[in-house]
Amino acid sequence: MLLLSFAVYLTAYFGLLTAGFFLLTYFANRYKLTDPISKKFPFVSFVVPVFNEQEAIKETIKSLLNVDYPKNKMEIIVIDDGSTDKTYNAAKRFQSDYPNIVKVYTKENGGCANALNFGIKKARGEIIVRFDADTLIARNALKKMVGYFENPRVMAVTSSLNVNNHKGFLQKIQWSEYIFGIFLRKVFCLNNAIHVIPGPLSIYRAEFFRKYGGFDEKNITEDTEMAMRIQSHGYEIRNSISANVYTNVPTKFGALLKQRIRWYSGFFHNSWDYRHLYRAKRRTNLSSFIMPCALISIFLTFFTFFILAYYTLKDLSNEIIKISVTGFSLSQTLNKINWYNISELISNYATSQYIFFLILGGLLMIVGFLISKYYSGEKRGIGLAILSYFLFYIFFFVIWWGGAIIYFITGIKQKWGKRTYCRGKMI
Repeated sequence: MLLLSFAVYLTAYFGLLTAGFFLLTYFANRYKLTDPISKKFPFVSFVVPVFNEQEAIKETIKSLLNVDYPKNKMEIIVIDDGSTDKTYNAAKRFQSDYPNIVKVYTKENGGCANALNFGIKKARGEIIVRFDADTLIARNALKKMVGYFENPRVMAVTSSLNVNNHKGFLQKIQWSEYIFGIFLRKVFCLNNAIHVIPGPLSIYRAEFFRKYGGFDEKNITEDTEMAMRIQSHGYEIRNSISANVYTNVPTKFGALLKQRIRWYSGFFHNSWDYRHLYRAKRRTNLSSFIMPCALISIFLTFFTFFILAYYTLKDLSNEIIKISVTGFSLSQTLNKINWYNISELISNYATSQYIFFLILGGLLMIVGFLISKYYSGEKRGIGLAILSYFLFYIFFFVIWWGGAIIYFITGIKQKWGKRTYCRGKMI
């Protein structure tokens, strides 16, 4: 049990340290969260890569057309990346109705990054807006984001990423994760340490692509690679905590597992590819604190989880042995179960030496959830989603990151659309 106590206390100490740092960052900068107002409306180009999204693309384009932004200062570029359904035809209808705004292209399947680069070459905008095909944007989101480009050091701006299809157990787990991510992304922004630029809605200064190239077409998480590339050149990535965008998340476990393994194994690949950030003369909060904390937290979570699982299984096996030796009778076992036993079990759990850390950690996370809910203007009740998160997220975390570690070490192939990837590189 000494090893278990060590694991729990070490993990709790590290978790409370990082949680305290995040909350202190927020409270120290809470008066700086207002989005800067843009003095002008730069021309923006929405670039929307799409693969087999004939139904989703309709609502997506309608959402973009409804954005509160001068229509003569925007264009919507849809790239059909070799879809096998009627995605191209569905998008093409909007080009007929809005020929000055909507442009639709089709090409052979080349993957997400390839489709994005194709669209960027067609774009006329000073600002490039990357937008996913299964996403809906709030009317005022774009105006909240473009003001950050008044600072010439800013090369990208991220949004407040939320979930659209929030019903269902798996969706609720992801919804609560995305809600908490709204708070975390702003904290990372305040520390100039954003290391992922999410695809559903992110905007870039077109100048950066011209100077440093487009998205890495050999990378399975091109959004992470782009964020680290921007950081490596000494530029800034900002976040608008109130620029809302709503994306559809996977509804089946297999699709969700595939998505997360790609995300997290891509994180490992890009962390390794940009390892020079850790030894650079110009150390940043990203390289000196945020990234090391992310890697350490993954290790500690696995360490504590498996130590706890070991002792639990050990105790269970001892009980099974006792039953097998003394003889098992279902009726006798049920007769021994009474309210005294149950209350004693609850009392032992409630007075456990670890319960303080669980309660304190839970309270700190709830503060993060409330901050996200407030600034994102989320009106839907998230209580059940948060409860599901506290009860079950650890199991998903271990499965997702465990799979990513296996994929990273073994180089198992991954896909986007029809394109095949291996060890983070396209083949």
